[in-house]
Amino acid sequence: MTLLDNIIRVGGTAMILKEIADNIRRSGLHREQTLRRNRAGMLALGVVIGGTVGAAAGVLFAPRAGKETREDLSRRSSEAWEKVKENASTTGQQLVSAVEEKSSRVRTAAEKGVDAAKKGVDAARESLKEPSGESEEKKG
Repeated sequence: MTLLDNIIRVGGTAMILKEIADNIRRSGLHREQTLRRNRAGMLALGVVIGGTVGAAAGVLFAPRAGKETREDLSRRSSEAWEKVKENASTTGQQLVSAVEEKSSRVRTAAEKGVDAAKKGVDAARESLKEPSGESEEKKG
């Protein structure tokens, strides 16, 4: 081996080691970015949960009397329930209407199919009733 071969091998090894070090550095940066994103998501989730709990506590511990708060909650829940029932009724009516329309279309298509099949059967019967000689004479 010559000195030049040794220098090339050492240089190649150094380049490989540099590449490995760069990959390790990049993976560490990627890991840090992922952790930052996860922390941000957890922070947002905490803010949402905290806001919800705070709003509920504010309603329950408002300076109004307990009876007023319960009546207010009862009224609001009744209103919400009425909206749910109204939406369910509307959706149910739309569903029934759509089913009736589709079944009417299917019924019409089935009737047309039956009529076409009957005509085909009748035509086949008529062609079988005619003697083979007569049908050729009529054509000719």
